[in-house]
Amino acid sequence: MARGAVSKTKATEMILKAFPGSFTYDKEIRLPFQEDGEEIQLKCVLTCAKVNVEPNGDVAIPGEVSADINFEDSKPIEQKVVEPTQEEKDNVKKLMETFGL
Repeated sequence: MARGAVSKTKATEMILKAFPGSFTYDKEIRLPFQEDGEEIQLKCVLTCAKVNVEPNGDVAIPGEVSADINFEDSKPIEQKVVEPTQEEKDNVKKLMETFGL
């Protein structure tokens, strides 16, 4: 049996219970929804990861992991207001006139 097969079956059953009208199609789980009056189907495919990772590991700061983070020495972020250039203002004005706004 393939790695994660039992967990995949269990997760598939849970997804099918959670989304009324959902069904399996080949190796996919199809989830039907209505969007703008049209039926769409989201496809869900489950695979077992080769390597386990930590939650939020994709946004972790590279380097040594430390539980002792010191925020006392941090500097506040400067707030800067960016004003549009005259050229940008002129472009917006031209567009508004073109569209009759």
